[in-house]
Amino acid sequence: MGGSGRRGRRRQRSGPPGGGGTAYAAGRQAVRAQRSWFNRQGGGTQTLVVFGGIALLIGLHFLLWGEVIPAVGALVGRVPVLSTAVGWLYGGGAVMAWGVYAVNRATASPAVRKRLLTTAWAWTPVAVACFPSDYADSTVLPTDYWAGVYASAYGVVVVPLVAFVVALLSLPLVRLFPRLKDAGDGWLGWACVGYSVLLLVWASTLLRT
Repeated sequence: MGGSGRRGRRRQRSGPPGGGGTAYAAGRQAVRAQRSWFNRQGGGTQTLVVFGGIALLIGLHFLLWGEVIPAVGALVGRVPVLSTAVGWLYGGGAVMAWGVYAVNRATASPAVRKRLLTTAWAWTPVAVACFPSDYADSTVLPTDYWAGVYASAYGVVVVPLVAFVVALLSLPLVRLFPRLKDAGDGWLGWACVGYSVLLLVWASTLLRT
């Protein structure tokens, strides 16, 4: 009697065969599925991905400044307004893409939201690779195109500082205007759009001040 009682209690604690264990396994699979591909990898794979990404960015930097940017500049360099806007697209366009995604994140359909996010992520390496270096400074570009490229490049470099300033300013603004909290990422998206426009304005006046 005592032995059968203990066995019964053990069965009650462990639950029915295939019941609790299956639910637990399903729960773990659901949590794992929600994690990004990078977080699902082991430490060695993550290290290789990080170093590989850095190498690709360095290679993209030399490719852009050595081949792509000068070639595009030769095409648009004769039209000042177009030249400045095209030069701005490398970095300013990426900031604009993230702003448009943040503005439409809560209201867009899943398909549209996915396309906007893919565009923003695809543009980001180009913006990062456009950071000004000694190699970039030696590149000869048309004047107005140069202004657009460099204004957007330096604008991307100071994005972390701008984000820090915006975060500091947002604290009193949210207290003064509680509705900003309900707006979610919308106001942050508009801030990105406004910042990218300011970079374009700066590019249009960079060589005229």
